[in-house]
Amino acid sequence: MSTPSSPGWYDDPEDAAVLRYFDGVVWTRHTAPKSTRPATTAEQAAQAGAEAARHWVAPGGRGAGQGTHGGAQGGVPGAQGGVPGGAQGGMPGGAPGTQPGRPNPQFPGAPQQHQWNAPPMQYGYPAGPTTPDGQPLASYWQRVGAYIIDAIITGIASFVLGGWLLYRAMQPFFDGFSEALRSGDSATMNRITSEINYGYLAGFALVAGVVAFAYQVFFLTRSGATPGKAVSGISVRLRERPGPLSLADAARRASVQAVLGVVGNIPLIGTFASIAALLDLLWPAWDANRQAWHDKVAATNVVMGRQPRDGRPGR
Repeated sequence: MSTPSSPGWYDDPEDAAVLRYFDGVVWTRHTAPKSTRPATTAEQAAQAGAEAARHWVAPGGRGAGQGTHGGAQGGVPGAQGGVPGGAQGGMPGGAPGTQPGRPNPQFPGAPQQHQWNAPPMQYGYPAGPTTPDGQPLASYWQRVGAYIIDAIITGIASFVLGGWLLYRAMQPFFDGFSEALRSGDSATMNRITSEINYGYLAGFALVAGVVAFAYQVFFLTRSGATPGKAVSGISVRLRERPGPLSLADAARRASVQAVLGVVGNIPLIGTFASIAALLDLLWPAWDANRQAWHDKVAATNVVMGRQPRDGRPGR
């Protein structure tokens, strides 16, 4: 058998029934059972990694599968040296002696190049709810912090671009407010409130909605994170795959909040739109997938970490 050119799991030169780990220079003492069916080299590596992860145990713990305990640091039942990394301080999913979380394409479960940042691991598994491929979801309070920061930024931009419309809408109220305070007459207050120009107010609401929509789409299609989310250490991705959103996905997600914000300024139906907007913001607090309504419409998740810039969906 020829000597492999890269580290990984290969057929044992001395025993065809097992796999042995080659560290790039020499064959190590680490072995793992081999499947009884014929398999390619890649399949053999995947089978060995799955077997090692299934039987790995924490120090002093019990194995997950049937059989006996591994070594003092946890091992594969029947293996001759334990799980790679067990005796030499590594983590399941890595080569012997490697640092925890370092990429290793030869072993299943290791972070791969161009994927999302590796999640916090506890004995090789992400803690808390995750996307289907294992990226941890952002907490509700991380989302709240990001929302506040983004609302401040878009609010300032909306006042800069549409402040004149808001002033014209509220001018009758401002002019009569001091009079209403002096008189203390509720009828006077009702009169000046009814004189608010709702046409100008609707114009300002439309400007604010366009600003919020453009803000979300611009940042989510480039990095997957608005400035508020970037500060909070979270980002937005499709639930089924990582990467910044496509233009269509980002527009679908942002349109829900933008429409609710604009409709919320319309008399009568605005009350129902405001209630819907509030429920949309609160929904991730109890949703099993931590999705707001606008996440469900666009099939997105807010997750911990950043998104890779390459491999963008739709590109």
